[in-house]
Amino acid sequence: MTDALARVSLADLARVAKELESAYAAGRTIYICGNGGSAATASHLAVDLAKSTRAPGARPIRVVSLVDHVAALTAWANDVGYDSVFSGQLAGLAQAGDVVIGISASGNSPNVLAALQYARDIGATTLGLLGQGGGLARRLCDVWVEAPAPSIEEQEDIHMMLAHLLTRSMRTVVHGQLPALAGQVQGADG
Repeated sequence: MTDALARVSLADLARVAKELESAYAAGRTIYICGNGGSAATASHLAVDLAKSTRAPGARPIRVVSLVDHVAALTAWANDVGYDSVFSGQLAGLAQAGDVVIGISASGNSPNVLAALQYARDIGATTLGLLGQGGGLARRLCDVWVEAPAPSIEEQEDIHMMLAHLLTRSMRTVVHGQLPALAGQVQGADG
């Protein structure tokens, strides 16, 4: 695990942070999705961004976890197909300029790929927290960070750490301080 953590690209993480900062500055909405453990990370990241970054008098971050609306998930899965559970929700919510984050250890989850493709099609920014190699999702992400670990458990652990770092970075942005991640890491490793 220590070796994998040492190989996480700080430059890629800073680029993801910069996209989140830009979305916040423009008043855009961030949508997050994933399956299994990645769904738990998506839900966790959404609540952290929505609640843990709040500051008196500051505009809150607009963020939606696409994994938490059970009625919508089951309706899309039953009536259309599981591949559409995230993209179907996005079709009624997302707009050009918004951000869609796909979290996937394999990078090959059909429903996450469909969400990223839909986001690209409407002009939203696509970000990824992906596993080793990034899978097919890397081609659909404007910016992505790889969890370069051999096991899914380690990749999921790294994704949660990245989610917490992104939350801390966004807290400094909302609180009107200098950007923690994007400002300090630019050019660190590429």
